[in-house]
Amino acid sequence: MSTTRILDKTDRVIEIVWEQKASPDDFDRITGEVKRFSKELGGRFNVLVDMRSVKAFLPESQAKLVEHQKDLLSFGMQRAAVVVQGAIAKMQLNRSSKQSENAVESHWDSYEEALAFLKANK
Repeated sequence: MSTTRILDKTDRVIEIVWEQKASPDDFDRITGEVKRFSKELGGRFNVLVDMRSVKAFLPESQAKLVEHQKDLLSFGMQRAAVVVQGAIAKMQLNRSSKQSENAVESHWDSYEEALAFLKANK
């Protein structure tokens, strides 16, 4: 099951871990939780997205990904560091970023490097 949590209150980092079979309902649930976390963090936050287990999102979830990214931007997302290794998943992310006008996303091979990036660039 895909999950989200506040990873670091001081640095305002929310973690989202996507699973391979993330459904449209999962996107809705995670988006709602991030909205709540955003309020808890004062309306400004960064997101560490762990997609290491995702090779590609399900076709029915791809449209939800665009909506999800737009919502997170409207909730106050400053930057997103996405740990992604699958080539197809990277292509899906690039396409959804363009469609959602999400210019604050960067892709990483390492979870530790992605987290360090978010903490260093407050």
